[in-house]
Amino acid sequence: MVPFIQQLLQGDGAARTLFGDPVRVFPSTAPQDTALPYATWDVVGGSPTNLLSERPPTDGWRVRLTVWGESTSKANAAAVAVRDAVETVGSIESYNPPPDDDDTGAFGISFDARLLQLR
Repeated sequence: MVPFIQQLLQGDGAARTLFGDPVRVFPSTAPQDTALPYATWDVVGGSPTNLLSERPPTDGWRVRLTVWGESTSKANAAAVAVRDAVETVGSIESYNPPPDDDDTGAFGISFDARLLQLR
């Protein structure tokens, strides 16, 4: 029961162009010395689409995505690619304050996405 963000971005041409192949997209944290840009994600909520008459046909996920780049403009270009891929199957729920760079010097852009995954 893991959201399909990894597969979604791997299947998107613009994301592969920016994040490599395989895409540099990681749950929670990226490995040390990962090339920029890259993205990390965390589940911040979710629930099935419950029905009274049958099993839920979908799962809804709220995923926090953080995109890191060498500069604000490069992080933004990568975040736009992620946003565009997400909006093919979901929506952006919120834009978050810039994340701490954890002493890497990287620039980050964070937002929450709502994804709907068919079972």
